[in-house]
Amino acid sequence: MCQRECVFFGFNPKLKKCRTHKKSLTSGTSEEAGWRYYSDNDFSSMPKDCKDLQENGQTITGVYDIYPYRTLTIPISVYCDMTTMGDGWTAIQKRVDGSVTFDRTWTDYKNGFGSPEQNVWIGNDVIHKLTKEKTSSLYVTITLQNGTTLYEMYDRFSVSNEAGKYKLFLAGPARGTLGDAMLDTGNSAGDLSGMYFSTLDRDNDRRSNCNCAVVYGGGWWYNGCTYASLNDQWSPESWTIPWYPTVTIWISVRGTTMMIRRN
Repeated sequence: MCQRECVFFGFNPKLKKCRTHKKSLTSGTSEEAGWRYYSDNDFSSMPKDCKDLQENGQTITGVYDIYPYRTLTIPISVYCDMTTMGDGWTAIQKRVDGSVTFDRTWTDYKNGFGSPEQNVWIGNDVIHKLTKEKTSSLYVTITLQNGTTLYEMYDRFSVSNEAGKYKLFLAGPARGTLGDAMLDTGNSAGDLSGMYFSTLDRDNDRRSNCNCAVVYGGGWWYNGCTYASLNDQWSPESWTIPWYPTVTIWISVRGTTMMIRRN
């Protein structure tokens, strides 16, 4: 039986497939086209995020597997944007319609839900893994019904672990066409940096008389409550403030994304 130290891994970024082998490569071993090989000693070089994939030659926007937990047994399927502002963006949130509800429990937001090509929250645990070094930017988009896409970019974005209630760290400068509705809103009760994550069954906001996640119908880093709320219920009765003051009515929204990329 081959011992653990001689196991190595093959990864084909074009096919988005991995495979394991029980003997190590020798200097005379040839590699098939498109496959890259790693021993378990250098498994850290497997793609952690979409920027890794882009740096390894991926140029097509689409769904790929990444390995933020550094194990082959936990691949995470994510939507990678390979065309926006230097490429390599990992989508942590995506919405195109109301077919998937975002009015969910703490556990749902912890583990993630939905499908990456349509409507998805990749999971707070994964977001923490991808941002814990505090070197990621956040890129938010709202696409309107007329086809116009507005954006806002923040230079620093990270989320703590579950023990820290997935606390949000956000820093500027903020720039774009949406306007800043998260960091420096002009109202301290609307600024979100330093806020804990709240869901319908876990009230961590700063409002003493209600749970903002219940009022708005979606998990988020609520303060008291928020001017930016991209996870609200997809309905005109409930989604009243997607991104104040630029986008204030639900009916004008065709879709949203939140993407991160290591700097």
